[in-house]
Amino acid sequence: MSYAGPASGGRSSAASSRASQASASTATRTRAARSRAERGFPAAEPTHETDWAQVAVFGAGLALGILVGAGAALLTAPRSGAETRAALAAGARRTRRGAQRRTRDAWDDLRHEIRSANRALRRRQQRRELESEPEYE
Repeated sequence: MSYAGPASGGRSSAASSRASQASASTATRTRAARSRAERGFPAAEPTHETDWAQVAVFGAGLALGILVGAGAALLTAPRSGAETRAALAAGARRTRRGAQRRTRDAWDDLRHEIRSANRALRRRQQRRELESEPEYE
């Protein structure tokens, strides 16, 4: 069994010194805050202001990155500009045709459902009229 000493309370000396430093810095901050309040200054609150200079630097870096990326893409493209434009146009036409086909099918489905619902309503109405007619003997 080892003897840690009476002042350590089971902690190592490094942990003990860190704990005493932390309490000393807390006491210093508390004293500083108290003295500011005593002098009539409001308590220091964290401010959340936007640093527009940093935002501008970020925006400039983003724009530069986009330009460099676009330039690299143009230089390393596997096809010429005309071939690339033709391929993009063909893809757009293919996508447009598919979308038109799907919407046409959707309108046809809706038209079919409306006609079916109208037929069912007419049948119900005819059935009610037949049931409500008085029987003549």
